[in-house]
Amino acid sequence: MNTHQYIGQSSLVKHLDSIISSGRIVHAYLFTGPQGAGKKTWSSLLARALLCEDTGDKPCGCCPSCRQALSGNNPDITVIGPQEGRTGILVDQIRELQGDIIIKPYKSKRKIYIIDRAHTMNDQAQNALLKTLEEPPAYAHIMLLADNVNSLKPTILSRCQLLRVERMSREDVAAIIMQHHTLSHGEAMAYAALSQGVPGRGLALAAGSDLKDKRDQMHKLLQRMNAAELTELWSIFKDVREMADDLLDILQLWFRDILVFKETGEAGMVANMDKITCFKAQACLFTIPVLQDIIEVIEKSRRILRSNGNYQLTIENMLLRIQGGLECSS
Repeated sequence: MNTHQYIGQSSLVKHLDSIISSGRIVHAYLFTGPQGAGKKTWSSLLARALLCEDTGDKPCGCCPSCRQALSGNNPDITVIGPQEGRTGILVDQIRELQGDIIIKPYKSKRKIYIIDRAHTMNDQAQNALLKTLEEPPAYAHIMLLADNVNSLKPTILSRCQLLRVERMSREDVAAIIMQHHTLSHGEAMAYAALSQGVPGRGLALAAGSDLKDKRDQMHKLLQRMNAAELTELWSIFKDVREMADDLLDILQLWFRDILVFKETGEAGMVANMDKITCFKAQACLFTIPVLQDIIEVIEKSRRILRSNGNYQLTIENMLLRIQGGLECSS
């Protein structure tokens, strides 16, 4: 299978290779993994491989079927997802699929249906889909993409071959980020660390100019690392509650890097590699227990905010605790 331009997911690649090379194609596949992990990317790759007209590595990217698929215009690939303004897939959408699936392929030997966010199907939609999964036409293949499988009926799961899209290493996510954005390796590694192994999240973070500005502002204050500067961090958090989780990630990652460097002395193990000089200087400002406490305080603040706690009070208390940790270590 032609996967040379793709990064990571070695287990999944091996599985997809086996599917194509063996010719044992089942009628239903379930791609599961966290949102942004790459389920659309990998299901699209498999769809193109199944329809590819070339006799070599599939998908070739050059045959008429591949070119149409890459442009989003292959008539034998149908993508279904929640309609605009809706949070889930409705039974009427599955009924449309049922009406279309009985029509033979337009150009290829197969027809592919990709159901994005399949975990949002309501009970009626799942029951309707189950009927199709029980007796699909020989030429039809259905790919379900789900962030988790808990909301899918066991009867649907039992009729699908499971394909896991796992979280990726920081290095692989950074490589993907650098494919799409002009960033230094250190910057890409920092966004990769914030992505929690999900390339889609890393790409979104790297593309967000507002977040990048906030990150730069925060780093300027953190580089100076004195009690007065730490209290000024509130100005960065102020009026951007919707960004709080990402800002807490940036703040937590800074202190995590100091802790990692203090414990190991290994520059290659920090996430913000472009700030290693700062971590060398600041490692002596804190004890290990204080750094561990600061990281826990930030995590506790995150939990409070997710439980709809008072935003300003939570952030201010967190910053005072961090300030107290700095003063305690001095």
